Amino acid sequence: MYKENAKTLQERSIAYVNSDSSIEGNYTLRVDCTPLLYQLVYKLTKEISSPDDGFQGKSLYESWLEKDPSSENTNLPRINKLGSGSDFEAYFQRLGIASGRARYTKNRKTEKYSSYPVYHTIYETFELVENFYDPTFKKQLSVAQLRGALVYELADSQIIPFNIQDYAKALKNYATSIYNLSKKHDQQLKDHGVSFDALFSAVQNFSEAASDFHRRLTEVDLNNPMAVRIVNDQLMLLERAFIDPLGLPGRKFYRHIIFAPSRHNKYAGESFPGIYDAMFDIENKADPRSAWAEVKKHISIAAFTIQAAAETLKEVV
Repeated sequence: MYKENAKTLQERSIAYVNSDSSIEGNYTLRVDCTPLLYQLVYKLTKEISSPDDGFQGKSLYESWLEKDPSSENTNLPRINKLGSGSDFEAYFQRLGIASGRARYTKNRKTEKYSSYPVYHTIYETFELVENFYDPTFKKQLSVAQLRGALVYELADSQIIPFNIQDYAKALKNYATSIYNLSKKHDQQLKDHGVSFDALFSAVQNFSEAASDFHRRLTEVDLNNPMAVRIVNDQLMLLERAFIDPLGLPGRKFYRHIIFAPSRHNKYAGESFPGIYDAMFDIENKADPRSAWAEVKKHISIAAFTIQAAAETLKEVV
């Protein structure tokens, strides 16, 4: 469907909320989404009652936070990067439409299997959910409430409820992570003149542009339709700004410079996939010079893309 409607989707789509599987376990909430949606997800889960035993009278946010805190910030619940293996792939990875999904999931600390045992089998039935996974259907209800609230807020808010500053924080974390990964090859970085300075500079510029944009957002005249339209267009099109029409090397379908499915686990998301793929197993590459030249190329692409995205946030005169 997305192919024949790609132009319309790119011109008009605010976001895509995936709604395939609502339950893959019965332990806690799982959310995968663009950083633009983090604050909206936090806000809405605080307004939904937790369906979990022992959390009566508490919010979905509270049970989610206690059961699955973020590894980067234990004061917030975990939100995963978007990978692949579901319908959001074309909208997010190819067209640059802000996307997210929510479902109930397993206990990631104790249950090490990749997915629930009967996933995509003939035994995946209504009776299975009714008798084992969610007999009261309370968890299904919570997922439906969150998905519905996301759609409602995105469709009905006068200003699109995206938070660009969360994207800036995520970019800084991803840049630091890929740089730390590269430090395993410290001598080769020096020998081949590989620097991440341009990437960190672009991320800093994006952070400043995001802060300035959100300051101006508080000053928008909500009675001026043109002023509202201008900032909404900037919010809507930001995710598109991270799309490279040339795509990633060897997998042109994937065009998002910040996120792509991992080459080594399609269901998992990888940040700065071009840089990551170029560095993967680099010590065993036949031609080290060309291999490190490829790393430099993808650092440049990422830096250019982030800087260009920052420019889209500047005030429209």
